[in-house]
Amino acid sequence: MTDDPIADDEILYRRVLDGRDHYTVQNDGTIRVSSQAFYESGFRPSVDRAKLRDNDPKKTLGTFSGGVASLVTHDVRSIAPIVQNDEKGHFVQLCRVNVEYMPILNDPVEPDNDAHAEIYTNPPCNKRVFRKLIEKLALLANARPWEIKPYIKP
Repeated sequence: MTDDPIADDEILYRRVLDGRDHYTVQNDGTIRVSSQAFYESGFRPSVDRAKLRDNDPKKTLGTFSGGVASLVTHDVRSIAPIVQNDEKGHFVQLCRVNVEYMPILNDPVEPDNDAHAEIYTNPPCNKRVFRKLIEKLALLANARPWEIKPYIKP
């Protein structure tokens, strides 16, 4: 992590790829982001800080096929703490949501991305809590207009 805190009013971009049920086309033609668009195996969805992408969502989409949705940092942080229960339904802990700046530099696998940030819970969540989190993130993304709409063939 670096010492560049993410302000509450910052816009965050999320690349939404074609396929994999990342979005659905409604009967009225609107395109809705699916919770699967936020799935990450490490339970920390990646986003780009728009201001570090020159507020250009094309830089987040890159050469991929799909669209770019956005979130506001304050809205993400305002997600109510998510309750984590054990297998029997007994309370274990509350997981609060935050966004952390995590630039990718000199990674052997990932390309450099100085705008990269991650949405996470504190304490770290389990799969059940993560499913609730990504559902809430999809709701937030759907409350905003697309930055880049996926192309839907007529």
